[in-house]
Amino acid sequence: MNDHKALLEVGIEELPSSEVQGMRKQLLERIEKSLESNRLGYGGIEIFVASRRFGVLIRDIESSQADFVEKRKGPSEKIAYRDGEPTKALLGFLRGSNSQLDEVSIEDGYVYVERHIRGKTARELLPQIFSDMLRSLDFKKPMRWGDGTYRFVRPVKWIVAMLDSEILDMELFGKRSSNKSRGHRFFFDEVEVSPENYFQNLRDALVIARESDREERTLSEIRRIESDIHSQIPVDEELLAEVVSLTEYPTAVLGNFMEKYLSLPPEVIIVTIKHHQRTFPIYKEGKLTNGFVAFQDGPDDPLGNIRLGYEEVINARLEDAFFYFEKDKEKPIENYVDGLEGILFQRGLGTLKDKTDRTIALSEAISKKLGAKREELLEVKRTSLLAKADQTTRVVQEFPELQGIMGRIYAELSGEDPDVCTGIEEHYRDNVVPATLAGAVTGISDRIDTLIGNFMIGNIPSASKDPYALRRKTSFIFKTMHHLGWKLDLLGLIEEASSALAGVNSETLDAITDFFSNRFEAFLLEKGFSMNIARSVKMWWRFPYLGVRAAEAISEYVKKEDFTDLLVAYQRVHNISRGHSGNCFDGSKFVEQAERDLLNNYLKCFDDVMEALERDDFEKSLLLLTSLKPHIDRY
Repeated sequence: MNDHKALLEVGIEELPSSEVQGMRKQLLERIEKSLESNRLGYGGIEIFVASRRFGVLIRDIESSQADFVEKRKGPSEKIAYRDGEPTKALLGFLRGSNSQLDEVSIEDGYVYVERHIRGKTARELLPQIFSDMLRSLDFKKPMRWGDGTYRFVRPVKWIVAMLDSEILDMELFGKRSSNKSRGHRFFFDEVEVSPENYFQNLRDALVIARESDREERTLSEIRRIESDIHSQIPVDEELLAEVVSLTEYPTAVLGNFMEKYLSLPPEVIIVTIKHHQRTFPIYKEGKLTNGFVAFQDGPDDPLGNIRLGYEEVINARLEDAFFYFEKDKEKPIENYVDGLEGILFQRGLGTLKDKTDRTIALSEAISKKLGAKREELLEVKRTSLLAKADQTTRVVQEFPELQGIMGRIYAELSGEDPDVCTGIEEHYRDNVVPATLAGAVTGISDRIDTLIGNFMIGNIPSASKDPYALRRKTSFIFKTMHHLGWKLDLLGLIEEASSALAGVNSETLDAITDFFSNRFEAFLLEKGFSMNIARSVKMWWRFPYLGVRAAEAISEYVKKEDFTDLLVAYQRVHNISRGHSGNCFDGSKFVEQAERDLLNNYLKCFDDVMEALERDDFEKSLLLLTSLKPHIDRY
């Protein structure tokens, strides 16, 4: 095995954490494909991405391509020779192939020449491989810099390109390659690196290039503080990934905010310190404390300036939240509903108050179809009325992430029914099936209204874009109706909701039903059903619960020997009836006994199948259909 190593490192301005995952995946895919297409073998590839650099380390890369023979096909023998002499066509082919006449061979009536090509060295190939890989990367929001010539995720500051100890000569984005990287921005300048010791070279300069090593250090820092202060610091995976992607040498900073802010709802505190300041909240015996753990990029903070900076910002944010919360509590949540008149839902779809009124009407209709009791109906209507009320509160306007959560909190403070309070929060969650009837009905009504409205004004998802998350909203509807076992007709609900929106025509409804049908197929695939089964029952999108039941029944049935009989019977009927568009016939004119037997058994089977379907007994209906096979065979 070769022990050669190749290194590419690209230094850039601060990389957004949103680009990290996509970049890592692209780098690996592109370099693997390029090495393969260039016939350059290797032992392993390591991708590294940090906030100010990314790159590739290739281990055990071959020193050169293998030599190979290129066989080129030329004109047919009849065209290549005339009276035994080479024609212009053959001579032209030889010139283009850089070959001689004595190198020609004839196979299957055609002229061939073979060229023995010496493989290029890795030193020759890698500069182009690296350049092509970098140019091929796609980003969500690329930047231009300089005179606008260069376009990349962020401006490029330096490039390291090496094969073992040798610098690979390449120039890209106005930067020429070298063996000089950069250490920590505040403590080191240029750092000489090599493929052999790259990660240690940088670590000595306070840069941890490997994401796994930065994650390990981050977790170690958290555990150290947990042990020091005898508390618990839950690790949020998304926040951990963000800290790892934004720092090159993560070091924990322990801070505190003013204790008076602990009177705020915990959710307000958490969203402030976790989502806005990227810090980890601290708990003691399961209770939120006024401590937090932040991460700086660099070694220790001996003067405490970074800690003071975090504390100052977090205290200021919590002071705002404290003031807004106290103001919001001065009136009950119901008093905030009228303020929805002043908030536009979407252009062309009215205000949030208009949406609330439509949601109430559809929620009432769904509740009645479900046979809800009077108290349940009142809870559903109340939840739909108050569902968006927190949009007009000061806390939600300052912290939009808390919509629904603050609605639940303000409803509790206003003395609303517990199911109403819970339902307000639940109706916002796309990824969780509501536990309350009020939350489930309001959530479905709200999403149906949003879906219809967006289709009406032309906001239809494309293959690459879904700015209003309509696919996710559809998935919530299917998931909730299936989980709760609701046998409601979804098409009927869509038609009922459409009547409240002027402008919904038959074309809009057709587009909506196609969308729901395709999304139901995707929903079934996500649940693990095969493509064939998902497509066979996608027509059941109107009844998601029954559609899943049907898919489950078919999935089990295809494993049985009887399934082959059913398939053969269906195929025979399909072949016999091909080309017949009508389904009218006169059984009294049947002559053959086999015809009469098939008709009689079909009529009996039809009634039995319909009865089984009425009971949602899909297994029985499949068995009954299979029982027709011998009669079809005799026919």
